Amino acid sequence: MRPGLARTVVTVVTVIATGSLAACGGGGPEKGPHPYGSGGKASARASASPPSYKLDVPAAYDTSRGWEPDDYHDYVLLPKTRAVALLTSTGSGYRVTVRDAATGEVRWSGRPFKIPAKSSSTGLVTTTTGGREYVVAWSRGETGEDAVSKAKRVYVVDVYPADGKGSEVPARHVELPAGSGDVTDGGERLLVQGEPVRALDVTTGKLTKYDADSIKAPDDCSSCHSLGNTVVAVTGHGPLVSASNFFWVPGSWDSSRIAPSQADPDTGDVWPAAGGHLIARWAQKDGGSHNVWAALDRETGQVEASVLCPKPFLDMYDDQGSAVSSNDRYLVSEHLAFDLKSKKGYCFEETDSSKPLTFGSVTDDGIAYGTSLTADGSAFGDRDPVQLSLATGTPKALADGVVVPDADFAGVGVFDTTVVSERHLIFYRHKA
Repeated sequence: MRPGLARTVVTVVTVIATGSLAACGGGGPEKGPHPYGSGGKASARASASPPSYKLDVPAAYDTSRGWEPDDYHDYVLLPKTRAVALLTSTGSGYRVTVRDAATGEVRWSGRPFKIPAKSSSTGLVTTTTGGREYVVAWSRGETGEDAVSKAKRVYVVDVYPADGKGSEVPARHVELPAGSGDVTDGGERLLVQGEPVRALDVTTGKLTKYDADSIKAPDDCSSCHSLGNTVVAVTGHGPLVSASNFFWVPGSWDSSRIAPSQADPDTGDVWPAAGGHLIARWAQKDGGSHNVWAALDRETGQVEASVLCPKPFLDMYDDQGSAVSSNDRYLVSEHLAFDLKSKKGYCFEETDSSKPLTFGSVTDDGIAYGTSLTADGSAFGDRDPVQLSLATGTPKALADGVVVPDADFAGVGVFDTTVVSERHLIFYRHKA
């Protein structure tokens, strides 16, 4: 799932031009909206520029009150801080800049830094530990090469308090041997996948290694003792381990004990979700034709809401992304939508009479935005904009050409879209 709210959807749209497009350089490994290493000029503006283009968006958003960054290579959204973190270039290096989500004004800028030589993967991650939000800039590359010594493959990780300023940023610089995976938000720790999995505490810099196949499993889970287990998150009670048809936190809870009443307890799968939640799936008990999907509290495993959903002909759900409303009441993930307060779940998998719907953002008022997939014999047909009221569970089509937000928080909608072959990140305020 896409960490936090930084979900990417590429949409070519019809717009009204209000200014010129910024030039975008080439080269370097791609990560996020622009190549990381394109060498674009960093913006020195304390306030933000108005959008270059006016998008056709849902009626809830005011296109006369918006902004977009002049230059960025990657970004993550900071819902608790009500801000956005941008990775921008400084000529010879990069820096992290945090801007207010509603106004675009600069909150703070970190010190310039350089990424390792031959960097093959880079990115920004946001994570929350102890109730405080952090921005993490990371890259994987080579350091330490000279005439005698060979280069070492390393991860370089810089940690910033999202609400920091001045000399407080970055708060921590960590280098560790490189593995094969990306650095991701694992909940209470950052996760670096590999053999073994490593978990990094952003507050102390402490690194913990987990051999997922050796972590003690419940006695009644035969599949847990096979090879191939993975650590998908880290809770305050320890790692969340996923095995074949089973998941558990050692000594705390497991998928068979928390399974909803309609679920076969021996068929559990789990994925991390936004806002401290998990998405779980079980097969319907007694060989039923449905799956049971649920939103879980990551710390306790408690089922927050669940729904029966027809089993698809082609099961493509695999850590596809999720979003939670700023007030933590509503959660959407692909074809699923949950009202965590009323404990209701909705499924929009394809049926004989309805198209499959996919949702990527949701507001504090319980309005989810997404797309429907026009069947063309594959999973990659045309997508049309839709919105859903979680108060009623009823979706409706939006007008052709409407661009739906990729995220909604802090009173703004976030539109990450492509206009005339150029990527744009635009923030529009809610209508008063």
